[in-house]
Amino acid sequence: MGAENSVNNKNTNQSLTTLEHGLERRRIISQKVRNSIVICLNTNTDVKNKDWQRTIAELQHTVHNCVTFSDNDQCIEFTQTLDDLKACVVIFGSVGQQFISRIHNISQVDSIYIFCNNKQRYESLTKVWSKIKGIFTDTTLICETLKQTIQHCEQNALPLSFIPSTKNLDQLDISFVYTHFLKEIILTRHFGDENIKEFTAYCRELFADNEEELIDVKEFENKYRQETPIWWYKKHCFINPMLNCALRSMNGNLLICMGFFIADLHQQIEQSKSDSSSSTNFKVYYGQGLTKNDFEQLKKSRGGLISFNNFLLTNKNLTGSLNFAEDISARSDLVGIMFVMNIDPSQSSNYSEIKDEILFSIGTIFRINDIKRLTSSNRLQEVHLSLINEKDKDHIALMNYIRQENNSEKDGWYRFGAVLIKMNRFDKAEQVYQLLLEETKDMNKKASIYEQLGWIEYKREKYSEAITFYEKALMIYQKNPAINQLDLANLYYGIATAYSKIDNSSKALLSHKEALKIREQLLPSDHLDLAKSYGNIGLLYVAANDCPTALSYFEKEFAINQKFLPPNHPDLVVALMDIGVLSYNTDNCTKALASFEKALEIRQKILPDNDLGLVESYNNIGLVYNRMSDQPKALLNHEKALAIREKVLPKNHPDFGESYNNIGVTYENMNNHTQACSFLERAIEVGLCSLSADDPILQLRKDNLERVKEKL
Repeated sequence: MGAENSVNNKNTNQSLTTLEHGLERRRIISQKVRNSIVICLNTNTDVKNKDWQRTIAELQHTVHNCVTFSDNDQCIEFTQTLDDLKACVVIFGSVGQQFISRIHNISQVDSIYIFCNNKQRYESLTKVWSKIKGIFTDTTLICETLKQTIQHCEQNALPLSFIPSTKNLDQLDISFVYTHFLKEIILTRHFGDENIKEFTAYCRELFADNEEELIDVKEFENKYRQETPIWWYKKHCFINPMLNCALRSMNGNLLICMGFFIADLHQQIEQSKSDSSSSTNFKVYYGQGLTKNDFEQLKKSRGGLISFNNFLLTNKNLTGSLNFAEDISARSDLVGIMFVMNIDPSQSSNYSEIKDEILFSIGTIFRINDIKRLTSSNRLQEVHLSLINEKDKDHIALMNYIRQENNSEKDGWYRFGAVLIKMNRFDKAEQVYQLLLEETKDMNKKASIYEQLGWIEYKREKYSEAITFYEKALMIYQKNPAINQLDLANLYYGIATAYSKIDNSSKALLSHKEALKIREQLLPSDHLDLAKSYGNIGLLYVAANDCPTALSYFEKEFAINQKFLPPNHPDLVVALMDIGVLSYNTDNCTKALASFEKALEIRQKILPDNDLGLVESYNNIGLVYNRMSDQPKALLNHEKALAIREKVLPKNHPDFGESYNNIGVTYENMNNHTQACSFLERAIEVGLCSLSADDPILQLRKDNLERVKEKL
């Protein structure tokens, strides 16, 4: 029997869909809009049995997100695909120990419940398997228990970011940057009724096979303006978990669709605070479970900041939050946290009072003041926070950093995608740009989006796919000239670098030259983008064995970089070494020697005395002196290279062969053939240990030895 989809309570005779269609769709939906799911397994009862269908219908009515199976293996397979969702597994009827052991060890499983006719028969299992949280015989009771468990899972999934007081802003948590960047964009946009229609249309498609959710979607569409955003946020329906899940998973598509609701909810919170008469300090409480790793991060951040990267509903009553934290610490492998938040009403307009509850807006930041252990096992902790003053220097630094990252002339969602790329969240960035691509009719904007999609593929190292997107953008610009020609130059540059990655040098060179032509026309002669073009073109001429042309481009690159980089910058060393090698290959030994010695001078200032980077410089200088027939200086430099290798490399390391060969050839040029033979023999000996018999390097060394032996 295949896996079964849940049935709605409107038609208990409706046939169940198959795994290939219904359950796979439900899995995808679950991952988009909720942080938890109920999985029901029944291998004993006919799925068309009315009592079974009635029970499942009641479960679906209670938790909305319920999937059924009649096959153990399919149930296991499905559960393992849930990524970071938490599953509550309900087993109906007889229970096998083997299945319990398999399902129990799946990390996505939060809890297991058994629904049967004989409770006493299975009570002993709760002592063996810690995830079995109850044995039930009553449908109403298990529905209420599952409802509470799902709420716990959703609450524990609230995304947090910890910012230690010593944190480098460039190393901020991705979720923090994402949330605050998103907030900046959404709160500066205008939304209208068409956004509500687009969202509900999206939801109707998403919940096409879930009657319970569709009822709520219809109500939301018809009555959204009749109730407040806070009312909808607190209502038991898809809105709250969908928003929480979208923010936690950084689902760009869904967040764009829900932008109007985020803006409305934030605005109501601000308005409610301005209408509030409260002026005295007070405390609120919030319970949550943290993984051990997250709790360690929290401890390391004591004195720093914590950001709740979602809307946060807290309570003025201690009891509920403490009970929640205690329950979490006792029922799972999480650390139960009872947050105690001190609120000074004069410091922020970031919250709204709702009777005994306080709702904070998205991304509210607190100072972590203290952490207290409430039990000897460390499983229950009390964390004291204070709502941060918006004039606090740490808060100002964070917000300035976000705004700096957000500084661009492009539309907010375009910038949003660019930041996601910068954070290496390529799948999320792709979602944003694909949605924008569908919405825009402006051809230049389409070209810009194609270019960003190409950059995503480039970062994924899918260079052919990147070229496809880049060339779509180029085709648009050829028909609709780019407003900013430098954008076109950057596009050519991107195309060229992608072609270089797939070894299509001719097309890479053509595109680099197109980029350079525009840049030379529009940019100052010492602009760093010109240096990048010169360097890349030089590399392509090196690959084509056109050393004179490559050298001319490298010299232009070096001239620009020398103006902007510190005098001892490692990149200057790389450029000098390239210029030296090309000069050597074109028999310009004077220029080669000058470049190698300048590179050595920089390396001696920035590297330890025995660094292997110095070996490269000494070897190259030695080779130049050999060609210039100054053998004593050549020998001196090759011996310096060998001395460093002897200090830092293990005996018989393959690199010794290079030094022995170079010294041997130098002795040959000095007509000391006995010493030459000695070193060349050692070079061959080392080579035989690391090189294949037909390796050209080994053959060269053998040829050198034979030549010297003939001179003895």
